[in-house]
Amino acid sequence: MDLKNFHLVFIACAIALSFLVGAWVLGPSGLSGAPRALGGFAAFAAGSGLIVYEAWFLRYLRRPR
Repeated sequence: MDLKNFHLVFIACAIALSFLVGAWVLGPSGLSGAPRALGGFAAFAAGSGLIVYEAWFLRYLRRPR
């Protein structure tokens, strides 16, 4: 596996992990109040940002050089 493919797989795993953490924090966990909501929405925002980054990276790879 070359470095480009590893990067794509690593970012995809980070996206999945951030959405899972967000779902865990906002779900029926032991956390409550504002830190719970802030942590959950921050995890979803990070996952969304990683999706945008991966889309940019894929377009960057397909550019003619």
